[in-house]
Amino acid sequence: MEKNRWARIESAVRLTHLYAGLFLAPWLLIYATSGFCLNHSRWINERLGIASPRWDVLREVPFVPDDTFPRTPEEQAEAILRYADLEGPHFIVDQPTAQEMIINRASGGGDYRITWRGLRSLIIVEKQQPFSSYRLLHFLHFRHGYGQPYFVQIAWAVLVDAVTISMWLWVLTGLYIWLRRPRQRIAGGLCVAGGSVLFIVLVVILCL
Repeated sequence: MEKNRWARIESAVRLTHLYAGLFLAPWLLIYATSGFCLNHSRWINERLGIASPRWDVLREVPFVPDDTFPRTPEEQAEAILRYADLEGPHFIVDQPTAQEMIINRASGGGDYRITWRGLRSLIIVEKQQPFSSYRLLHFLHFRHGYGQPYFVQIAWAVLVDAVTISMWLWVLTGLYIWLRRPRQRIAGGLCVAGGSVLFIVLVVILCL
């Protein structure tokens, strides 16, 4: 009876270990690849000849605010983006004035820079060019948080949480599988101890 109970637990642990990894494989590959690129950014930039992006003007849109135009910068930014058909995750650049506001609209295909100039009654829409899969990797790596009320952003944040929880599960299930293998306890124990000591030493040195 006891043996069957442990067998069921071990089967559940293995299935969790397996299927979580299969489902989250795209996100794990993205973070693994982008992490490598960030760690070797100079070498990759030189090898692939990746230059800094430029801002190209896509269009200029006449815009004269009426009585319904909001008063707070955050609401004004949303209204401007909505008028320019660019609703999505964004932030206001620097300190806006009554006559000018610059908004960065994040996009994996290249960020948009939307400038509203009140004196000219004009919205200028620019985009980073050219498209770069390397910058897309960086974009996906740093998508996080629940601060933007858009479905795609929230869904990605939920999946990042799932990846982080899965990493905890993989560590815990790995420890469980190791402890259930008496013949591997010495070798596994040396790996746990060696990795932990190296981690602590490196963290201490980095804090000096």
